[in-house]
Amino acid sequence: MIREAIFPNRLCFIFVFFSISSATYIITPSHPLSNGEILISAKGTFALGFFTAPDSANRYLGIWYHNIPVQTVVWVANRRNPIHDLNATLSINADDASLYLTTSGNSTPIWSSPSFPKLFPNPIGQLLDTGNFVMKSSNSSSILWQSFDHPTDTLVPGMKAGPNLKTGIDRNLTAWLSVSDPSPGKYTLAIDPIGVPQLVIRDASGSWIWRGGPWNGFGFSGTGQFFDVAFYREFISVFSSNPDEIYYCFNTVGDAISIVTMDENGTARRYGWEASLQKWDLYWLAPSDPCDFFSACGINAVCDTSRSPICRCLDGFAPKNPASWSQGNWSDGCVRVATLSCGANGTDEFMLVRGSKLPDTAAAVADRSLDLDGCRARCLMDCSCKAYASADLSRGGNGCIIWMAEIKDLRVYANGGQDLYVRVAPRDSGT
Repeated sequence: MIREAIFPNRLCFIFVFFSISSATYIITPSHPLSNGEILISAKGTFALGFFTAPDSANRYLGIWYHNIPVQTVVWVANRRNPIHDLNATLSINADDASLYLTTSGNSTPIWSSPSFPKLFPNPIGQLLDTGNFVMKSSNSSSILWQSFDHPTDTLVPGMKAGPNLKTGIDRNLTAWLSVSDPSPGKYTLAIDPIGVPQLVIRDASGSWIWRGGPWNGFGFSGTGQFFDVAFYREFISVFSSNPDEIYYCFNTVGDAISIVTMDENGTARRYGWEASLQKWDLYWLAPSDPCDFFSACGINAVCDTSRSPICRCLDGFAPKNPASWSQGNWSDGCVRVATLSCGANGTDEFMLVRGSKLPDTAAAVADRSLDLDGCRARCLMDCSCKAYASADLSRGGNGCIIWMAEIKDLRVYANGGQDLYVRVAPRDSGT
């Protein structure tokens, strides 16, 4: 979390650490980490230690960038249970290879990592130059536990965001509750695995407030170049969906530093570090305009910020509630005017919507074996099919996504986006 304006004395705070601690990047059962000490990764990129939250007396065990002057906390261990005194210790239990955080006079841990059977001798805790704090055996490279599997509010290069379907761990970014309280807040940036996986921001109730859409080979359909395409040639994005896990991650190029954060106000942001100016530069944020909010125009409608009003029904559809629609209440969306013919001998056609953020894919399916012509043919054979689009633009339109439910959360861009083919009755296709 970036806190320069709120906590301008953090640079001095780190220098105090330097004066009273020796630099190391591992802890062992016989050498724990005590208050006033820090771990520094081998190349000096990250530090792990105790910090005080802004405008608060509460202390936390966290990881921050060590090689830049703006103290940027990227991970917090005990975000739910703050330390209320200055005598805290991070230790390793040699019997079960677990980490545990305690305070003086209280043997009950205020935070701990999972325990493991004694099949892993000589456990150590090591801070890597990726910012990942790992538990492992000194005799093996196998990782028992890692902080990367338990993100706070910040995604750093090399960290995966998304569900591990094998272990059940959901690696998402949850905002701080406030600028002075790192306990879990109201908003989470996550990859939703239902249907065709897509990037979303959800609130504390689980409702989506923003949807970045599915991965289209170059990036998420609704995030644009500043988030996941190397517009600044500073980072390379990767997305993977397989039986074991679904994840997004990115790696930086050269000496570039970039992070993605989820803030306490419900906004996701990507920053890049500007070394010449010694500050974080905002590259991207969402939601950023009225069309970014989930289902702003209801179903079977399209949102377009270049028009007034911003919502209109797709061609071949009409407002479900004309009175509310005319007053700017678009939540009821639109309904189809003409009935689809459907079936093998049907005469339905497809309307092209250019420059679109692909609609909600929670009830969509992907078929990587079809080209667009094959996708069109399959859609016409299924009465439930409402639309289709290319699944992977990076391979010349390889595969397709087929929508099996009403079109929801569709918007268009003046620049960017992709083609969407919406099923309509013949008389609607040319409108």
